[in-house]
Amino acid sequence: MDNRVLIDPELQKSAKSFPFNRAVAAMGNLYLGAGWHFVKAPEGVREEAIEIKGYQGLSFKTAVFSPAGTGTRPALLYVHGGAFAYKAAAYQKQLAFLYAEQAGCKVFFPHYHLAPKYRYPAAYDDVLSLWKHMTEHAEELGIDPSRIGIAGDSAGASIAALLCCRWEKEMIGMPCLQMLAYPVTDADMNTESMKRYTDAPKWNSRNNERMWNYYCGEDRELRRQASPMHAALPARIPPAYIETTEFDCLHDEGLLFAQKLKQAGADVKLNDTRGTFHGYDDVLEARVVRKNIERRTSFLRERFGACRP
Repeated sequence: MDNRVLIDPELQKSAKSFPFNRAVAAMGNLYLGAGWHFVKAPEGVREEAIEIKGYQGLSFKTAVFSPAGTGTRPALLYVHGGAFAYKAAAYQKQLAFLYAEQAGCKVFFPHYHLAPKYRYPAAYDDVLSLWKHMTEHAEELGIDPSRIGIAGDSAGASIAALLCCRWEKEMIGMPCLQMLAYPVTDADMNTESMKRYTDAPKWNSRNNERMWNYYCGEDRELRRQASPMHAALPARIPPAYIETTEFDCLHDEGLLFAQKLKQAGADVKLNDTRGTFHGYDDVLEARVVRKNIERRTSFLRERFGACRP
């Protein structure tokens, strides 16, 4: 990538390119699984776990991060990214801690079934099952059913956005917010950024094509069913925060999805970041990361406040 010099200096150490295939994902998941358990909750955040049934009746675990204090809390269902194929990373767990602390919400973090072993709609069905569990068992979970939002990064943001497009069709309550960081939105892969960033840091268009093959196969119609960009929008759309990264093959489809929601009348906050790349927020100490985490948590606080009964 000839624009590497334009990446924020504090992010340079993380601006590396990685291959993506079945073998790399399998090896990476060994490392990611160990890294997840190594990260412990900070003082003031309690970590628990629940297990429910999702796709085809299969069980999966969900981590629950609760801020200090008592009483009913708003809740955030956070869907981690990783090409629908990777386990959650340690930094994503740390981000969940920050959302719990700074937005004062309980964060529900599902370890959904992964591609390529489990293809679409496995991950989506798991997330939908968790959403239903959260709303149906709100009292025992200590959460406010009128203040449940959904969020995600990358592939996780794709699942979160798809649920927000389908909440009426699924006959579930409307999420009070959707927070999407550098989202996957369109399996057609026809944007200029998709054509430009074939070797960008962390993620590129070649990896993106393989991701869709692992998740949906080569069935074009199934890919479109899994793409938020091609989903019909409900009459009411959850307020959205959409964050894009500059040197990212997914940049333009994030902007186009924001435009789609706006044209349909949705309240959309677009944060088109600069000097960034896909997955840049693993450098938690960088100023640009801290600034954008504050923008995310500010959005959460604002929307949870607006949904207060």
